[in-house]
Amino acid sequence: MSYGFSAINTSGQVIISDEMESLHFLGKATLNSNDGGGHANYGASGRIIFTYTITTSATPLVFIKPSDYSRWHAIITQSVSGSTWTFDVIVSGTSSSNPPELFCFVNANSTSGTTSTHGLVVWKSDGTTRTFDSRYSPLVITGGGSLAPASCPSDDGCPTTTSGHPWNYSTLDHDFGSDNQYNSQAISGTYTDLMFSAPSLAQGVYKRQAEGYKCSDKPWPESGCQEHWSTAMWWMMYRNAFRIRSGYFDAGWATYSSGYSFSSTFESGGWFGGGGGGYSTGSMPYTAKTINYTSNAYMIADSTRYG
Repeated sequence: MSYGFSAINTSGQVIISDEMESLHFLGKATLNSNDGGGHANYGASGRIIFTYTITTSATPLVFIKPSDYSRWHAIITQSVSGSTWTFDVIVSGTSSSNPPELFCFVNANSTSGTTSTHGLVVWKSDGTTRTFDSRYSPLVITGGGSLAPASCPSDDGCPTTTSGHPWNYSTLDHDFGSDNQYNSQAISGTYTDLMFSAPSLAQGVYKRQAEGYKCSDKPWPESGCQEHWSTAMWWMMYRNAFRIRSGYFDAGWATYSSGYSFSSTFESGGWFGGGGGGYSTGSMPYTAKTINYTSNAYMIADSTRYG
């Protein structure tokens, strides 16, 4: 092009351009509700899901500003109805206190209402589309990278299926807690001022399965034995979640759902005769597997720039 506007930093990166639209602070999303928390089972700290909304015709980029930096956070759903955007944020632990703040950013043309008469405004060549407007607190990225969570969420290692247990065995011997399984990258800044944006892509379902068995001698003159089988299954579903701490950004896991199922059966025969039978309780609605496990891009920004 023969004319236009570009601002380039000392690293040769384009910061402002008349062709590239920058993001600007729209406001904080409104906290509407939470689901009450739950799933603090089998050694896990549980989780609570907070729901937020904001109104805009644009697609917002959302940063999470933790209130409690010891907890794990992630946006697990984002949807829109008309111009109302809804975000579900998972937070580790079941307490409804100290919910995070959500800072939302949109392109300059989706901002309005300022009374400021001073600043820098850059338009596209059409003369109507703003690409940059200093009056609306442009987004400044202070750090970032790409990071995957730990390959196995459970602090006790990946749970297994074992056999050889007594019939109707139902004692859990695995810790499903995930607070200490994560990968980290170094970041800078006063960590209690920082906020992050990162997609929660990875999901994992893991189970601890214990197979029980008993063989009871059949009464004389029959030979062989009456067989009994049982299966106890504890399961946990995790979502990729994130944490900021002093000097580091962590990619780990938060409990999403959990459950238990048990079944017991026996064949016919035995000392008291009669047919076979059994019973079952509970279910596992998910297949035990991990999906979308990959490194996620993340961005860090300083929340104090945005009121």
